[in-house]
Amino acid sequence: MAHITITVCTAKRPQMLSRALASVGRLTVPPGCTLSVVVVENDYARRSLDVVERFRASSPFPIKYCLESNIGIPHARNRAIDAAIGENADWIAMLDDDEYTEPDWLLRLFEGCERFDADVATGPVKQVAEVEAPHWWKPHSHSRRTTGEFRRDAYTNNVLFNARLVTQEGLALRFDNRLTFGAEDVDFFRRAHARGARIVFVAEARVIEIVPASRLTLSRFLQRTYMVSSAGTFLDVIREGYAKTLGRRLPHGLRRICVGSFLVLAGACFWPLRRFAAERTMLKGLISVTKAWGSFSGLIGGTSNYYQRVDGA
Repeated sequence: MAHITITVCTAKRPQMLSRALASVGRLTVPPGCTLSVVVVENDYARRSLDVVERFRASSPFPIKYCLESNIGIPHARNRAIDAAIGENADWIAMLDDDEYTEPDWLLRLFEGCERFDADVATGPVKQVAEVEAPHWWKPHSHSRRTTGEFRRDAYTNNVLFNARLVTQEGLALRFDNRLTFGAEDVDFFRRAHARGARIVFVAEARVIEIVPASRLTLSRFLQRTYMVSSAGTFLDVIREGYAKTLGRRLPHGLRRICVGSFLVLAGACFWPLRRFAAERTMLKGLISVTKAWGSFSGLIGGTSNYYQRVDGA
């Protein structure tokens, strides 16, 4: 009988954690499997322990709570891995605290691994705005991906993987503690893929992400764009070397600045005539320029402090 451990990392968002755990409590357990839950709080204080205790009182599954006081997402993820290994997990699932699952989520991921002989299964994340979103905001879409598509990427907001990826008898992988600013999950699963792990996409394994109001402002949106770009470039420098990364990222960044600047100016000129269309054009330009500056920052070792601010509650 296979044992699955679901891990949830959280930081200063007890209300979101409570909703995430409530959805976990409604999950369908795959046939022939047992299930446990691990919550890792990445903080200096046990702010969410009472949430875990309330869940424990009614949960159909055992739950373990850990406090990780080394601040940073990879530290929390690694603590979760260690706790899951301590639970003798054969499979480890990961979910973010700002998400909730559909009841068949885990079943679909597990069936995907079995059907396609995969070590990792990942699925789509549907974004739902906490408040009425601005007209320029568009949720992420995975509509072009199909079940059975093999990939080199997976993300910790919706994933199930074989514990052999992290056990000492297996690949003994861990999240890179240098990547506290983002891209730690991209790095982890790409290293797993490079060492032979099969990663499959399962379109039916859906989770819902609640996007807080604070992330729906233009400044916060662009801060996230900058973070993703700088983290991706910095990761390339670490894994591929500076020269190769510079040769690929510099020309691309210069093109983005030129195109982005043109779009911002064009949008500003047409704004009095067609406001919404002009704003969308200007936003595309701002995104392009922000990605370029993020990439240049990553080339010189600059990173983002995006995750130092907590969105949601």
